[in-house]
Amino acid sequence: MENSLKYLILSTSPRIGGNSDTAARYVETLLKAKGDGVFINTFHKKINPCFGCNLCSRDGRCVQKDDLTEIYELLPQINFLVMASPIYAMGLCAQAKAIIDRLQPYWAQKYVLKQAEMLQKRRKGLYLLTAGTNFNNVFTGAEITLRYLSNVLEVEEFKIVGFKNLEEKGEIQKDPGNFNRILEALKQMGVL
Repeated sequence: MENSLKYLILSTSPRIGGNSDTAARYVETLLKAKGDGVFINTFHKKINPCFGCNLCSRDGRCVQKDDLTEIYELLPQINFLVMASPIYAMGLCAQAKAIIDRLQPYWAQKYVLKQAEMLQKRRKGLYLLTAGTNFNNVFTGAEITLRYLSNVLEVEEFKIVGFKNLEEKGEIQKDPGNFNRILEALKQMGVL
């Protein structure tokens, strides 16, 4: 990591104080002393879905003007990305997926326009997933999408930490081992 940690934490859960939101808040607590960062709960933001217009392939910018503009401005500045999402219907929640879909301008910059402005900064990422079930493949859909996200944003090192059987709000706090897994992931990545 660079000398100063610059991070963005995206808590995408529509359930404030839910398990993935609580996990994201725990990471925020750990990172506050390590650098400068921003915590955004996307539930409070107006983020439209991608229109599929492909206009971002002309200049690498999204034509929509909504609250994702704040995230667009922050992404080039950070060297550590955290995204927390509950699993809905075997994939990321709608808020997380909308953000990832709307990062198409970075895909256009990288693959169509061959621009490297934002992509020159290599970053690390931590993806926190919570599921109410214990199905063996409950995280598979989300993992595929998060690998795509990592590729587009040049997240060269990332960890996915998933938690199963957390249906009720606050259940993640009942087992201290859950937070230990997050702490260990941050240490393994050299963030803490």
